[in-house]
Amino acid sequence: MRYWPAGDLGAGPASGSYPTNGMVVVPASTAAVAGIAIGLSKDLLQRAADVTLKERRPFVIVPREAPYTRATLQHLLALHDSGAVVLPASPGFYSAPTSVQQLVDFVAAKVLDAIGVDHDLITRWTGELGAARRAGEVAT
Repeated sequence: MRYWPAGDLGAGPASGSYPTNGMVVVPASTAAVAGIAIGLSKDLLQRAADVTLKERRPFVIVPREAPYTRATLQHLLALHDSGAVVLPASPGFYSAPTSVQQLVDFVAAKVLDAIGVDHDLITRWTGELGAARRAGEVAT
C-alpha cells in the first residue's frame, strides 16, 4: 500500500502509464461522485478515477449517502455508462445474517468480487436453498 496526498497530481495513479489493476472509491461522497462523473481533476482522487475509467480498468464506486437526489442518480448513471460498477453499500439479508460483521463482510465481498480480488469473506452460493442459513454464514 502506498499513500499520496490529495493535491499530488504528479503521483503515479494520475497517469495512465502507471500500472494499476483498478480502483475502488469507498465511501464516495456525492461531491466525489459528481466530480468523477463530470470528469473533474481537481484532486488526485478525481484524476486517478478519470485515468482508471479512460484506461478501461476496473472501477468500483460505493456511494455513501442515501437516499439519492436526481442529480446524484444521474451522476451514478453516467459513471455506470462510463464502465464503472456502482455498488451502494447495501448488504443482502436473504441469508439471515446474525452479526453486523457479516453485513460488512457481504458488502466488502461484493466490492472485492467486482474488482477481481480473491477473498474468503463469504460462503459462495452452492445451489442449495438455505445452506448458508444452516451454516450461519452469509452467501451471495
